[in-house]
Amino acid sequence: MVMVIMSEYIGVIYPIPKQFINRFFLDKKNVFVKFLSHESTKLKVKQKIIFYESHGSKKLIGEGRIEKIEFLTPVEIYKKYSNDLFLDEKELYKYVGDRKLKKTLTIKLDNLNKYDEPVLFPKPITLAGLYINEKQYRNTIVNTRVKSK
Repeated sequence: MVMVIMSEYIGVIYPIPKQFINRFFLDKKNVFVKFLSHESTKLKVKQKIIFYESHGSKKLIGEGRIEKIEFLTPVEIYKKYSNDLFLDEKELYKYVGDRKLKKTLTIKLDNLNKYDEPVLFPKPITLAGLYINEKQYRNTIVNTRVKSK
């Protein structure tokens, strides 16, 4: 009998509107927030978040490594991370809308790295994101970046 073991995820690709992506790389903001349908995630510390530029470009722009994962209310997020959050206060509350009491996935990142050249991704990424394993990461991102240099 042969046992097939699923490759463990090494991270997730999340879509982010173009106007916010460079805040991670140029403005050195390192806190990302995302509403989920529940207060749990498959993500773990030291895994990757890869930033997909949404709204038409379909490109992977860069990545960061997860340093800390929390579920916080919007008020807690802003109080704790206002200087490091990739959204300003007005943008955060616009994103929150009427979900002010709902806890939000809050991820503190380190090792932020903007790719020298964006990587074209073959399909759109939904708001839920796309979990990837090591092989997918190598085939999609690492190998593509090496070929383009």
